[in-house]
This record gives sequence, structure tokens and C-alpha cells, in this order.
Amino acid sequence: MPRNPYVIVFLAIVYSVTKLCYGDYQPHYQQHNISCLDWKQSPELVSGNCTKYKYGALRCFGNWKNLQSINDQKYRGRLEDIIFCGWPERDFNPVVDLQAFPRIKSLTIEYSRMAHIIDFPEMFHLQMINISWTNLSHIGQRTFKKIHPLRIVDLRWNKLIQLDTPLLLPRAFESLYLSGNPWNCTRNLKWLLIPERASYVADRQILTCGDRKFKDRNVMTVMHYKVTLKNACQSHEDLKNCSCIMHHIIPKTHMPLYTVNCSHLGFNRLPAYLPANTTMFFANNNKISDVSPLRNNIHYRYVVDVHLDNNRIESIDVLEGGYWLEHFRLLSLRNNKMRKIPVYALDNALEDNANANLLLLSMNPWHCSCKFAMRFREIVIKYGDIMRDSGNITCKYIQDGEEKKSRLMTLTREDVCKPKDESKIHILDWVNGLLAALILLILGKLGYDYYYYKNYGRVPWIVMKLP
Repeated sequence: MPRNPYVIVFLAIVYSVTKLCYGDYQPHYQQHNISCLDWKQSPELVSGNCTKYKYGALRCFGNWKNLQSINDQKYRGRLEDIIFCGWPERDFNPVVDLQAFPRIKSLTIEYSRMAHIIDFPEMFHLQMINISWTNLSHIGQRTFKKIHPLRIVDLRWNKLIQLDTPLLLPRAFESLYLSGNPWNCTRNLKWLLIPERASYVADRQILTCGDRKFKDRNVMTVMHYKVTLKNACQSHEDLKNCSCIMHHIIPKTHMPLYTVNCSHLGFNRLPAYLPANTTMFFANNNKISDVSPLRNNIHYRYVVDVHLDNNRIESIDVLEGGYWLEHFRLLSLRNNKMRKIPVYALDNALEDNANANLLLLSMNPWHCSCKFAMRFREIVIKYGDIMRDSGNITCKYIQDGEEKKSRLMTLTREDVCKPKDESKIHILDWVNGLLAALILLILGKLGYDYYYYKNYGRVPWIVMKLP
């Protein structure tokens, strides 16, 4: 907005004169149903000719080779409407391309490969601009600022993807149309929510997103959710330095899903608050040791993906039997301080959890006793499609008085279940040997007594003692 009072007065006079002279101008091409529909079937397209109409309209097809021949001073003086069907150039420069038409009131460019438009020069008659069905992907903030009587700009059905700030428009401006463009809703379009800045965008309620993340979602809805999330995060002390983004909108219910990232912030605990509809939470590279909020804090009840790598967590026993452990989708606990895990509780939780997709436990200082190591290994094998970093899980164990380290998947029972000074010959082997010796002794004595009885008729002395 110009601050010089003389400029303001000048613009007001221009606007008043325009309204007085032209009123609510309706282009002749609209009155006489002149358009670019089916323009490729027009016979003028072959020669790239322009056709003039007696009521002050000019329509060009693909080019304007014959423009100079019809551009006489008299006709140019009363020309009000220009329609370019299939503008042949990639750029449109109003300073050059409209130089011959200083008094036009409406400009239409349709079905063109035009991708860029240069800022309009100062103009005092142009009231309506329609640029549709082109490759236009960017519009400058000051493109239309110097067209003083401009009332309507139609930019529908182009390739516009972003408009980070409102356009600077003249005081007389009324309506801007932007629908049909593939708006990138990951960019900043929040200004559309502010009535004072976006009231002139006549079709803002029906704008749709064209980016991959929010494709076919309503732009105003997406921006509303973004602003709501930003306010929720900034209003709570625990999340002021965290990053809060919306990563998805469920198609049928239009429910937003949020991601909160509090990584690399030196947190000693999990935040006490998370915005509603948060489903993904990151707190990697902090000093967190307690995971009890996952069970006890209602704000984490529906957070299905939790990333807690590189922290100081020693145990997750507190999660045993809780709702969260039986409904999580992803839990990453790599490079923490965990030595043991409730194996049976984990088995039951994964058995009942149809949502579980990924559990990462590598790079922890696991201490593998005989009982724990074998059971832990069984669980890792059983849920190998979920515990996908099983090949990197390592264990410390004691063997022959020495502390050793090995990958869990390569451990055997002999490695971790062998006593410290276990003899090579077990006590049962000694008993079996003794029994075998006694049997041989008895058999030998029986053979000896039989021999003497048969040859000498002498019975064993024990028989003589029997009554």
C-alpha cells in the first residue's frame, strides 16, 4: 500500500474515472461466446492468424503472423478484448507483447505452453485477466500490482504449486480465482486462512492439494490443521523446541495425523504433553531413561511409532501388560543401556499385537546368561520379520572365567550354559564306570566258582554257609 498521500489520491481518481467510464465491464468475448474451446480445429490455426471482430475483440490462434496487417491505428484505438489461444512462447512479456494494445480492457491466454509471465507495466484500462490451461507454475507477488483498474484475475487450471505470500494488487481489485492448480500443501499457504489477506481469493474454499503427501485434500483444511498443530506445540513448554508436522490426512475421516520430533534436545525425560492425533514421536539422541509415560500418560496412548535411539534406557519392564506395548507399530531402542528384557512379556505382547511392524534392539549391552540368552534367541527367531536388526544384536557372556562378546544369532547353548570349571568327565560317567566294574567282577567270580565246582566238586564257601 503506497503511503504517499498524492499517490493515494491519484489512484483513487483513476479508480473513480474507470468506474464512471466503464462501469462493471463485461468482455465482448463473453457476450458473444468467443472462446478457445476446440481451438486446434480452427482453420486459422494452420496459418497462425488472428481474427478481428467488429465489436473490438481480437482472437489469435497459435501465433499472430498476420497481426501487423490488421493492426491499423483506428482498429487498435477501439480494441478492448484480446484472446490468445495457444500462445506459442514459453514466456509472456506484457511490456513487449501488449505494447500495440494500450487500451485493452480484458486479456485472455488459454491452452498454452507458457510457463512464465513477466510483471505487467503500469496500465490504466485493463480490468480482467484470464490465464488458464497453461504451464504457468509461478506467479510473482508484484506481477499485477501496476494495473490500476484491475478487478478480476482468473488463474485457474494452470500448474501453479505455491504462493507463499498474498499478491500485491491494486485498490480496485475484487476477485482472484486459483482453483484447478496442483497446489503444494507442504509449502506455506497459511495466509489463505486470514480473511484480511485472502478475502479476494473467491474460490479459496475449493482449492485442492496436488503434492504427493496431501493429494486431493482441501487446501484450507490442510492449512487449518497445520495452524492448529503449530499453536498446540508452541503453547506447551515441553514442545517449544520440538518440530511438529502433519504427515498424513486419513481420506475417509479427514483426520490429521501428526509427527513430533524432539531429537537432539538434551531431554532427560519424555514430554508430558503431545498434541491430539500424534501417531509418530522421535526423541533420538537425548538423555531419556524412563519410558513409563508410554504406559501411564494418556497423550502417548495412540502414538504407534516411537523412536528412542541413543538414550539411556536400561529397562522397559514397566511397559509389561500395558495397552501401549500390545498396540504399538514401531519401537526403536537402539544404542541404549539395556541388559535384560522381559522375554515372556514381550512374547505375549507381540503375539497379541497385529499392528507390530518393527522392533529394533541392536547396539545395547545385552548380558546373556544361560536362561535369558536361549529364550531371547528363540523370541528373535520367532519374530524375525519384526525384529529386523537381529543380525546386529550382540551379547556379553562369561566362558571359562572370561567375558566374551558374540552375535546373539551365533550363540549356542554350550557357549553360555557351560559351568565355570566344568570337568570333561561328569559324575554320572564315574557312577556308570563303577557299576560296569562291579558287573564284570560278579561275572568273573561266577565263572571262577563254576570252574572249580565242575573240575574239583568244590562249591563256593558262601553256599556251604547257607542253612
